[in-house]
Amino acid sequence: MKFKKFIKENYKIILLMILIILFFNIKLPYYILAPGGTINITNRVVMEDYKKEENGSINMLYVSEYDGTPASLLMAKIKNYDIESNKERQISNETIKEINKRNKIMRDNSLDIATMVAYTEAGKKIDIKNRKNVVVATTIDNGLEIGDEIITVDNIKCEEVADIKKQINSKEENDIITFKILRENKEKEIKSKVLLEGTNKIVGAVIITEYDYEINPQIDIKFKNSESGASGGLMLALTIYNAITEDDIIKGRTIAGTGTISLDGTVGEIDGIKYKIMGAAKNKVDIVFVPSANYEEAIMTKNKYKYNLEIVRVDTFKEAIEYLKK
Repeated sequence: MKFKKFIKENYKIILLMILIILFFNIKLPYYILAPGGTINITNRVVMEDYKKEENGSINMLYVSEYDGTPASLLMAKIKNYDIESNKERQISNETIKEINKRNKIMRDNSLDIATMVAYTEAGKKIDIKNRKNVVVATTIDNGLEIGDEIITVDNIKCEEVADIKKQINSKEENDIITFKILRENKEKEIKSKVLLEGTNKIVGAVIITEYDYEINPQIDIKFKNSESGASGGLMLALTIYNAITEDDIIKGRTIAGTGTISLDGTVGEIDGIKYKIMGAAKNKVDIVFVPSANYEEAIMTKNKYKYNLEIVRVDTFKEAIEYLKK
């Protein structure tokens, strides 16, 4: 009776508390992009006899992401932050857990490529023992599954993802392409249809090349569990190059940037550049490297908020090295 009486006398307050809890905690199928910051990766290097920089640093830039709750969505509207549907970052019907797993695979793959690019540019020993092309996501029902290792494409062995793309591009729309794959230690043949997406020929799969290699000296960069994605490739390569050579490319400066890295040293486009520029300005960065594809938006953001930033457009790793050596 006392409990019922308490509920009756206080139901308005109880209801209000429930609504407040839901307002701040219930997750909706959206996420919010907001200004990020910098990650000092010169402090993350693990290498024998490595000395941390006393002055200056090389930094990755990141975008802050928040779960969409009624409270956070309202705040995003007030602050004019971008609100995206979870579907925007999904490939096919991935769960959030699968998205995070894929992004961590991409991060680790980016580190491997950055290592090979930096060692090659530095003239250091790197011995690639093995390559394998692995499916990390599928966008349509094409017979391929996450984790499949591509052995051949139409009976042609492909060492890199670029070789697979070349085979796909040699086909016409609706042609059938045959993949020999390794799945759970068993070889299988998968036949997929070649489709057109705009002007691009696709089979609906995201494939990366994983590398098994030996390097001298040995080096690693430690990541936090929350850090993922491939957009830090350029800055990882610069950090590794700085650690394994006698060149002082930092020169006491706070250097930041963003951009994927390819095995040939090409710097690729990324998402969320305006929020990365905001993060760089907040952390008083001296130089910001951005890919050519993102340069115009980066400059627009700088001018809009009157940031005192030196934004440098780069297309290749070599360009970034040459700029820092000036």
